[in-house]
Amino acid sequence: MDEGEILKALITAIFGGVIATFLKSYFDKSREIALNLNKITEDKYQSLLVFMACAIDINNKRFFALNERVEKKTAEDYLNQIKEYYYHSVLYSSDAVILSLKKFIEEPSMHSYIKSAQTMRKDLWKNNTKLSFNEIELKNV
Repeated sequence: MDEGEILKALITAIFGGVIATFLKSYFDKSREIALNLNKITEDKYQSLLVFMACAIDINNKRFFALNERVEKKTAEDYLNQIKEYYYHSVLYSSDAVILSLKKFIEEPSMHSYIKSAQTMRKDLWKNNTKLSFNEIELKNV
């Protein structure tokens, strides 16, 4: 091997190392951003589901630890919070979640609640559920 080939191999190795480092850094940063966004979305969906349960039946409030400024919130107050989240959801939710929230707002029911939860689950984790409404619904709670 002459000096030219050694120099060429050295430059190629350095250049390859720089590119590999850059790509690893880029993909690590992209993964971190995706994980953070997913966590934020998950937190929002969890809050929404609590508000939705309370909008369906204010007595569901007893199942949740809520740090609220207004102690005597009504089901209508929770529905108004859901409407606020609905308008924000345009930024971070899938079309299916937006449509299921709209349906819930228009007709709050356990069926539309479960449908929304299922679409949120799919949006977050990219998986469908095989559970039916009757399998998910709590009876006599």
